[in-house]
Amino acid sequence: MKRFFVIFALMMLVAGAANAQQYLYEHQNEIGIYTTEVPTGLIENQDAETSYTGAPGGAIMAYVVLTNPWNQNTNAPITLVGGFEFHLYLPSNVFLLGQVLPPSSTNFATAPDFYVGCAAPVANGACTLIALTLGEFTGTAGYVSLGPVTTLAPSVPDNMAVTDYNDDFSISLAYPVSGDFALPVFGMYQPVVPNDDASWGGVKSLYR
Repeated sequence: MKRFFVIFALMMLVAGAANAQQYLYEHQNEIGIYTTEVPTGLIENQDAETSYTGAPGGAIMAYVVLTNPWNQNTNAPITLVGGFEFHLYLPSNVFLLGQVLPPSSTNFATAPDFYVGCAAPVANGACTLIALTLGEFTGTAGYVSLGPVTTLAPSVPDNMAVTDYNDDFSISLAYPVSGDFALPVFGMYQPVVPNDDASWGGVKSLYR
């Protein structure tokens, strides 16, 4: 009987860990912006992780993170991100003061367009694409969103993308963690719509 309870406890522990991961890794190739480099993906943490609520200033840190990198050509996880592309839409009162890309990366566009070649490792199902330094000096609320690059031709028309370094830089579609280009991924002084509540039917609009 004791052995049964030990096995049962282990099974519940594994199931709990799987459920904890399921939310964060539920969708492939999601790009979001967070106040931490290691987002938990938990609904109860989203306001804290996807919105800035501190004082106005010129050293606001935010992190662009790709979760569940997935090669849609081989149907396998990406372990080394070979590149990514998207446009960063900032409110008029928010300024991009700096950006730090993974080591040995090159942005072939000009920020806020990011058309980047890199060799960025994936750890625990996530990859930090950019560490942003933002400036906002008035305390005015606003939203940040993502979309396809605008100054260069997107690799996939009207879409964001990531590439797999270990698969000859093969291209896969990427998506805003909000589920729709029209929905924000980060809030300044206000929360965004919880990712779990976003209309994932909106993902269909990404296949244009």
